[in-house]
Amino acid sequence: MRDFRDAKVMAHSLREALATKGLTLTVSQSLELVAQAFGVADWNTLSAAIRKEAAHPNDSARSPRLPATATQRALAYAIQRKHQYETLEHLLLALLDDADASAVMKACKVDLDVLRVKLTNYIDSDLKTIVIDEGCDPQQSAGFQRVVQRAAHYAEGRGRPTRTGAELLLAIFAETRSPAARLLRDQDMTRQDAINFIVHGVKKGGGETSV
Repeated sequence: MRDFRDAKVMAHSLREALATKGLTLTVSQSLELVAQAFGVADWNTLSAAIRKEAAHPNDSARSPRLPATATQRALAYAIQRKHQYETLEHLLLALLDDADASAVMKACKVDLDVLRVKLTNYIDSDLKTIVIDEGCDPQQSAGFQRVVQRAAHYAEGRGRPTRTGAELLLAIFAETRSPAARLLRDQDMTRQDAINFIVHGVKKGGGETSV
């Protein structure tokens, strides 16, 4: 099965298929359509993800498919803003759209809309200092790397084959000085709240559910 790394081949196939129906696309137009099909903003964003995957094919912090994981969406957010680093704030913003992580946050009484606004404001305002020239790929911050590794350890401890957004969310709390962890605390969410739901299925304020 083809994935985002085959984007150029897919774009070529798309142009040929449409040509047989009398529809003509430029190379650029076909690439943009394929990028949109993978759920990213534009071809430049998808191209950067392809280069990153080629440079780090065995990097467990990267997902091999798009659109799928929070780590890939975090990368896309950093690329779109021309940021030098992928930060925990990019990651937490991506986790808002992750099924597992958002379920944990909702169970912990987090207002996702409010958190999204605050994260976006922080990323667009406070992270202006890490903007770099277009074409340079963002690097994961040290905190980002620690969270990914920690999340994998949590998943292993639970007997899970791979980490999910829930483990990534839990791992952010250990980065106590990060704005991401602070914004979660501002929502009155604690690490113990997350553990209670992830491990025991207990929602904040009482009540149980299956995890």
